[in-house]
Amino acid sequence: MKTFLTLIILALIGTTAWYFLTQNKTTQIVTVNTKSTDTLLVVKDSIINANSFDTIPFGFYQGMLPCNNCEGIQRTIMFSEDDFIMEELNWGKGTSARKTQGTWSNEKGLFVLSQKGKIISKYKLIKDSLINTEYNGSRIPDSLSAQFVLFKKNTAPRNVSWNQRRSEGIDIVGNGTEPFWSIEIDKEKLILFRLADSEKPVIIPIEKPSITKDSVLYAVKTDGGEALKISISSRFCNDGMSDHLYEYKMSVWFKGKVYKGCAVMLNENNNAYTKR
Repeated sequence: MKTFLTLIILALIGTTAWYFLTQNKTTQIVTVNTKSTDTLLVVKDSIINANSFDTIPFGFYQGMLPCNNCEGIQRTIMFSEDDFIMEELNWGKGTSARKTQGTWSNEKGLFVLSQKGKIISKYKLIKDSLINTEYNGSRIPDSLSAQFVLFKKNTAPRNVSWNQRRSEGIDIVGNGTEPFWSIEIDKEKLILFRLADSEKPVIIPIEKPSITKDSVLYAVKTDGGEALKISISSRFCNDGMSDHLYEYKMSVWFKGKVYKGCAVMLNENNNAYTKR
């Protein structure tokens, strides 16, 4: 009888222990589901609520802004010492980017963008991001600030290879991927076009380019009569391999194929090639 009672007591203790253990395990595996958009909002909120830094914008800033009749407006601004260039692209419309150029100034902690003396927009610089506070004369409410943030983007760095090319007299370099290709242009001597899967580069004597409002076009031929065309346009460009942005786009036509990529002006005098 005592043995039977002992077994019952042990069974009750075991059942109770098992119950509490399973409850604890259940508590431990409870998780909270989050979305990537939640993380983005947290990041934006942390930027908006941060303290202002005493600095100036420089290089590229980019963000996706709300749009009533498209998927979103991608706004990209490149700041130099006193000037700016802005591109706005309506996603889902298939239209070309709108381009605006002007000057900027610092007025009472706000960065004011102007074109021909008319104020286009105003921004507040918070850490490495710009918050649009006014656009085309309309103030943007604080409650919508999270939707009008431009984030700092990496500007294509001046690497050792480019410095070496410039010292050798190269004025323009370009490159792209899928497949990888590169171009070097010495505006007084030659054009060198190299494909990753080709043993030898194509080297052609330089010819005077055709210059339009916002692009430069080289049209040359190899010794074998094959046409090589190169277009350099003053449009912002992403190289597809990194998060770096470039000031110029480059397209190359050779042997029935089109190669698209980005270009860098190694010689500052080349900016006259592509008047905006």
